[in-house]
Amino acid sequence: MRYPNMFSKLCVYSFLCCVIWAFLSACAKSPGGLTADEYLRLGDTQSSRNRQQKAREYYQELLTNFPESHHRAVAQFNIAETLYREKEYIEARFEYEKFLELHPAHGLAGQAQYQIGLCHVRQMRRYDRDQHQTRAALLAFRTMRRQHPQHPLVPDAEDHIRRLRQRLAAHEMSVARFYYNKRSYHAAIGRLLNLVQAYPQAPNLDEALFLLGASYRAEENFVKAQQVFRTLVDRFPTSSYISRSRAQLRRLPDTGIVLQ
Repeated sequence: MRYPNMFSKLCVYSFLCCVIWAFLSACAKSPGGLTADEYLRLGDTQSSRNRQQKAREYYQELLTNFPESHHRAVAQFNIAETLYREKEYIEARFEYEKFLELHPAHGLAGQAQYQIGLCHVRQMRRYDRDQHQTRAALLAFRTMRRQHPQHPLVPDAEDHIRRLRQRLAAHEMSVARFYYNKRSYHAAIGRLLNLVQAYPQAPNLDEALFLLGASYRAEENFVKAQQVFRTLVDRFPTSSYISRSRAQLRRLPDTGIVLQ
């Protein structure tokens, strides 16, 4: 009958040891004489005064000297924040990603994922240039929305997603116009089809359909040209491309197909 009592005593002893260890960890000081709490407060103070490099030094001291501190996650996140405030977006993104790798379930994880998206946004090029950063930002915001659906920043992420999709649609349109103007109709068709299918809400979809129909006509694919022009007329009755689309339809050879 003594064994259960001994087990209970061992449990109590282990619990007390954990409490004492946690207390000592919180009160422990670095070789410089500061506690983890103090390093964190000093870093926050320096950051609020826009002394981001000095703030990082305090956060890094915390990480170096207190490997068991419960403040490590916040310090890691704040290092990324100081870099973002300095517009060092590549380095900031790396630190946010490092934070997520080390602390995927932390309360700041959703914000870190959102900030990764912002880092990509800040590095985007003009809509008619390479859109690698735009696509990366879109992926980051979608990941944030999927993994943290209840986060208060989700509506902001959705706004970014909408604008980024519009930017990608504008990019596809600019490339399609380039190929169309160079009479590279096959290449233009590929870009225009992607635009119509991937971005059906694009603001210039009527122009895309007109260029697509004209490209098919130039390639002598009269059946598809007829289908596209008819779609434009039916879906966009007030478009500025209506008269030209109807003129194209009248000039097309008889395909033998009657479209409803």
